[in-house]
Amino acid sequence: MQDPKHPDHPRCDPNGFALIAVIIAMVVLGLIGGAALKLTAGDQRVTRLFTDANQADAAAAAGMEHAVATFQASGAFPVAATIDGYSYTVTKVADIYDIDGNSVADTVRLADDGTLNDSGNGEIVWVLESTATKGAFKAVQRIRVSRRVMNVSAPAALTSNSSSNLSGNITIDGRNHTLNGTLDSDNGNTGACDENKPAVTLTDSTENVDAQGSVALNGHTDYASGSPAYTTKDESIVYVTPEHVLGLDPGDLDSVIQDAATYVAPDTITGLVYVNGDYGSGAAGGNNVTGTGILIVHNPLYNPREHDPGDPLYDSAKASDPAYAPANLGNINGGTFHGLIIADKIERINGNIDIIGAVVSLSEIDITLVGTGTAEILYSCSALQQAGSVSPLPPARLSWSAD
Repeated sequence: MQDPKHPDHPRCDPNGFALIAVIIAMVVLGLIGGAALKLTAGDQRVTRLFTDANQADAAAAAGMEHAVATFQASGAFPVAATIDGYSYTVTKVADIYDIDGNSVADTVRLADDGTLNDSGNGEIVWVLESTATKGAFKAVQRIRVSRRVMNVSAPAALTSNSSSNLSGNITIDGRNHTLNGTLDSDNGNTGACDENKPAVTLTDSTENVDAQGSVALNGHTDYASGSPAYTTKDESIVYVTPEHVLGLDPGDLDSVIQDAATYVAPDTITGLVYVNGDYGSGAAGGNNVTGTGILIVHNPLYNPREHDPGDPLYDSAKASDPAYAPANLGNINGGTFHGLIIADKIERINGNIDIIGAVVSLSEIDITLVGTGTAEILYSCSALQQAGSVSPLPPARLSWSAD
C-alpha cells in the first residue's frame, strides 16, 4: 500500500512485523525445546547408564558375598548365579607375589598373629574375583581372604565359674585321651597334642567341687593333691562369653548365632553350633548330643559377672530379668560328642553320654551333674584340635578392590 503523503514510499504494515516476530519467537522456542528434549534424553541416558553401572556393581558385590560364604563353608568354585538380570561368576586363585624380594613369586599365607609370610606358617590367602555382566555392562570386584581356624583349648575336662555338684555314675578324667576315648598310650609325654589337665578347674577360689556316690575324678599325678583329687582353682581365668573361651574378639561369633526357638538339631552335629537359648530335653536340640565340633549354648545378653552378688559388676535388675537369664544345657542323656561344649548353665548331664574333649560352664549358678547311666567327660587335646578345624569362623577379609 502506498503512503498518500509520500507516494514513492510503501507504507509499513505493523501486522507484518508482528507476524515476523511471532515466527522468530516460534523458531527460537522450537530450537530451545529441541535442545531441551535432547538434554532430557541425554540426562535420561546418563541416569540409565549410571543406574545400570550401579546395579552391575551391586550384582558383583552380591556375587562376592555369595563367594565368601562358599569359601567359609569350603565349597566349590567357581560360584555363579543371576540376580536382577545380571550374571555373576566368582573365581578363586591363590594370592601369589614376591614377598621376600628374591624375584620369585610366593604363595601368601596369613599367620595366627596377623602377619603375611611365605613360609607355610598359617592359612593360604586367596583372591576371590567377582565379575557381573549384563549386555555391555560389566563390573569387577576382588577381595583377598583367608580361612580362620580356631586353636581350641580348655583348662580342664570340666571348667566352671561356679561350684560343681556331682553325683551318680559320672567319670571326669583330665588325662589326655584319643579321639575314640581311650587313654593316650604315652600318657601325654610326647607329641604336639599330648597334654594332661585337671579333671575339674574352678575359676573362683570360693567355690568347691562336691563329688558323691559313684563319681570318678581322675587326672595326671601332677593334680592328685587337689581337694578333691585332680581338681584345681585358677582365678586368672575370666570367662564371660564364648569368645573369651575361644580366644576370639568380641562379636566374632555374632554371625553364626541361631535362634533356639526355631533351631532344629541334626542327628549329628558338625562344626560350630551356637544357639541363644536353652538346649536339651524340652528345648532346642533334644536330649541327645552327637557329633564333632563346638556346641555353644549362650544368651548373648547374659553376663555371669552381672549375676554374681560378690562381683563389682553385679546388677540386681538384670539378675532378676528373664531376658538376661543364662541359657541352660539340661537333661542331656545320650550321644557321643567330640569337641568343646560351652554353656551358660549346666543343670543336668544325665544318662549314657560321652563327651570327648572338654566342657566349660560360664554361669555363677552351681553345676549339677547327675549320672543315672554312665556319663563321661574325657579330656582330649586331639578332639579339641579337630573341633577347631571343622568349625570355621567368618574368613579374614584382608583387602578389597573394584574395576
